[in-house]
Parts: sequence; C-alpha cells; structure tokens
Amino acid sequence: GDLADKNHMWIDNKLTSPNEGNLYVAWTDFGGTDDTEIKISRSTNDGVNWSTPLNISSAINAGSHNQGVNLQTGPNGEVYAVWAIYDSWPSDESALGFAKSINGGVSYSTATRIRSNIRGIRNTTVSKNHRVNSFPAMAVDISGGPYNGYIYVVWTNIGTPGVNTGTNASVYMIRSTDGGTSWSTPVRVNQGPLTDGKKAYFPWISCDPETGVLSVVFYDDRNVSTTQNEVFAAFSVDAGNTWTDFQVSDVAFTPSSIPGLASGYMGDYLGITSKGGKVYPCWTDNR
Repeated sequence: GDLADKNHMWIDNKLTSPNEGNLYVAWTDFGGTDDTEIKISRSTNDGVNWSTPLNISSAINAGSHNQGVNLQTGPNGEVYAVWAIYDSWPSDESALGFAKSINGGVSYSTATRIRSNIRGIRNTTVSKNHRVNSFPAMAVDISGGPYNGYIYVVWTNIGTPGVNTGTNASVYMIRSTDGGTSWSTPVRVNQGPLTDGKKAYFPWISCDPETGVLSVVFYDDRNVSTTQNEVFAAFSVDAGNTWTDFQVSDVAFTPSSIPGLASGYMGDYLGITSKGGKVYPCWTDNR
C-alpha cells in the first residue's frame, strides 16, 4: 500500500573516508506510517544487508510532502541529503530541506530548511510537452584542494529566488562552506539573457574529485522556440562564484512524452559526472 518514490543511491568512494564503501539509499515514502517523508537506509557490506530505514525529514513539517531527495558524501565520510519541499499541492516547490550524518549514517541531524521562499517549476511547467520538476541536485568537493568539503546545491527557480516572479526559469546554486550550517546567496548558473519566457532547467551537478572544478548540465531554450530545447553545460573553477556555459548538444529537439507511460513522462532527470578534468554530461532528447 505504499510507494518508495525517486530513490537515489550514493556510495562513499573517498579512499581515506572512515566510511569508504558505505552505500546509502534514500527515497520518499508515500503511504504507511511515514507518508510523504524522506527515508534513508545504509549498507556497510556492499549491499548484502541494509539498516532499518530512518525518517529524516519530519522536522520540516511540509505542508504537503517532501520529494526528490539527492545524496552525497563529504571528504571525512559525512552523509548529506537534500530534497524539495512542497508546502501545498498542486503547487511548485517552495523550499529546500537538508539533513546530514557525521557517523556514517547511523543517525542524522534534525532536518532544516536551508533555502525557503523559492519557486520551482513543477506545476508552472516550462511550456513544453513533458512533465518537469525542480528537485535539487548536489555535489561535494572531496578533492583536498582549497574548496575541500564545500557543498553545492542546484535547482531551477522561476525568477530570482526570493522574488519568484516573471516567466524566466533559471538554474541557481547555493553553497555551504561549513558542512551545511549556513548557505550562500544564490548564484545564477546559466548565462543566457534574463529574457521573459526563456527556460533553463533540469540541472545536475558534479564536482571533479581530483580538481574541484564544478560542472552542471541543463536544458536551455535561449536560442530556440519555446517548444524546443538544446542542452548546455556550465563550469566553474572558483567554487561557483562565476560560471561559463556553452552548448553541448548537436541538435535542437522538441520534447514529447512517451506513450504508455506516466502522463507527460520523457525522463525526469539529466546527469553529469567528472574526474581528472574530463566531464561527461548525459541527457534525454527525442532524436
């Protein structure tokens, strides 16, 4: 009678981490005693056994539900979880929730709203023929460089975060330099003009574990009609203070949902990973 939605797995692969090799899986539990909450479980033996799932989001007191959890681990084995908060429904995302563990996933801090007064795109949509969301994506610097331990979170916002007006949708990033206690002012990642009606969305972020360089992939319609998309990537070498972006797709395409699947479904996420100065963005299109 319940649904484990949008599960996300992360493996602590920092060789010097005290929790190296731990697996962490989180999801939203729809139904059951923890309905609409984020649950998380860990394995310390390569997935053979799993811990009793913990509810890590109840302190948020979301008006509707928590969804879209994303996991990362830090250089010293810290476990971080971030997700979207819906304070009403149907609505756009209204805040970002966050919790962390400093004991390898045995227990988690009381969840907090690390960014309130945002406006995602879940129900406003992006004037294209597929369903969308503004679930956050996260990366952590484990490079040992000058930004070691920094946490980065990206999401899509209608207008400027905190103002949340207009018809432009852009990718924004916030950063924590103290393990998630405090967070920076949002920085716009996509560098196209702030033109009404233009949309950049579905970001995913990676932090190169050797160089600390940040990379983000996202859909963008800056150069095409409102019904089409191209794919862009952005990078930052200064911990997200400034960004450079460029087109990585070789075609423009018109999103179209896949018949026979969930309404509007064409794939809900993009992906990107990086290592040693090489970056690999991955996306869905309909060519």
